[in-house]
Amino acid sequence: MSAWIPVTVAISLLVIALSFVAIAVGITASTKKAVAQMDELTNTLRNLHIELGPALKSVAAAADSTEKVAKLIQVEGEGVAETTRRVRQSVDSGLTRLEERLADLDALYEVLYEEMKETGLEVGVTMRRLRRPGSWWGKVRRLIG
Repeated sequence: MSAWIPVTVAISLLVIALSFVAIAVGITASTKKAVAQMDELTNTLRNLHIELGPALKSVAAAADSTEKVAKLIQVEGEGVAETTRRVRQSVDSGLTRLEERLADLDALYEVLYEEMKETGLEVGVTMRRLRRPGSWWGKVRRLIG
């Protein structure tokens, strides 16, 4: 066996070992960098949570208030609708009664009109009879004066 083979094998093993050391150093450096970035990200998220915490609480409170207002509006809207329904029923009932009374009043006016017309004609006829000289009223007027 030649003398150069063991030397070449030793050098190859040394190169392989150095490659593994380089890989280990690279992995270690990458891991340290990743850990540093994770710490930075953790700090950023913690700061973001601290800064946004009050804003998120305000948004939650506003959403709660909005829900309460929406429920109140719904209840009030239902109340207004119910009141409107009752008022409309009352107005419809009153309108029906008013129409009935107007019909009765119209009938009463028709009767009164006919009676007044007949009475007016009778008064006219009576006045005409009284004005005639041969009527009993004319005779009474002549006797009196």
